[in-house]
Amino acid sequence: MKIAIVGKKERASAWEKHLRKLSIVQEVVITNNLAGSDDTDTVLLIDDTPDNLHQLLHSIRAGNHTYLISKLPTDTDLLDKVYHASEEAEVNVQFSHWPSLSDSINWIRQQIPKPTLIQVKKETIPLNYRVIDIEDFDHDWIDELALIIKWMGGNIHRFEVKPIALGEYPLGLDISLRFESSAVASFQFLATTDKEKHQRIFTNNNLMIDFDVIKQKVRIHKLNDLNRIAIQEKVFDPSDTAEWSVVQFIKSIQLKQPTLFSPYDALLTASTADKIKSLLQKN
Repeated sequence: MKIAIVGKKERASAWEKHLRKLSIVQEVVITNNLAGSDDTDTVLLIDDTPDNLHQLLHSIRAGNHTYLISKLPTDTDLLDKVYHASEEAEVNVQFSHWPSLSDSINWIRQQIPKPTLIQVKKETIPLNYRVIDIEDFDHDWIDELALIIKWMGGNIHRFEVKPIALGEYPLGLDISLRFESSAVASFQFLATTDKEKHQRIFTNNNLMIDFDVIKQKVRIHKLNDLNRIAIQEKVFDPSDTAEWSVVQFIKSIQLKQPTLFSPYDALLTASTADKIKSLLQKN
């Protein structure tokens, strides 16, 4: 397999190291634009610019399996085009939605495939401790929403959305989603704090997992044979996430299976985010 990495050399070189370890990869080409990858059919597109979905479309229409490495795009119209183009071209497309690609989350999903409750609490520190960047603000809550949608699906029966704001300045929000399955997901986000916090809780009738995202530490609560609550801990190393994500992308191509975070997942997330934004504007 010959793979083209399209992007700035500094970032591309880091991804090249991951690819060089894989026996199936025979050649890696680093280039600044897609035109330099005409003789390949697999592309790693490193692009955080506003034009990245247009570049992704160009790659898909050229028949390339493509892994877009960027913040999660949220343009619903363009994502709809990406989804249909990838289906028509029969190519695999993966987005670098890191919460969905992490080893810790994939392990948790094996323990609780269908949680009855997902609860997320996140508090972040503004970069300059005063002004909140609206793009960073949206990225933080949409990233968590994407994880929930990827896990629970898009059949949402009820939305409850409340902003935390001073005038027109957003400081946080509270989101509660009730799904057709009766499962519930809630997300409390505060974008102005002096100490970061990021906790995800997943539960069903047999298991409760408390995940400290910052420390990458999982606490598993379950009943033992004596009908008492037993607690176990497990710690993950996030440094292998990028390499693991590339391996899974290539594996999806070989096995002709959906990627870990596909255009459909991205489109469903963006559509749900649009709904939430409209509800926030009404409050």
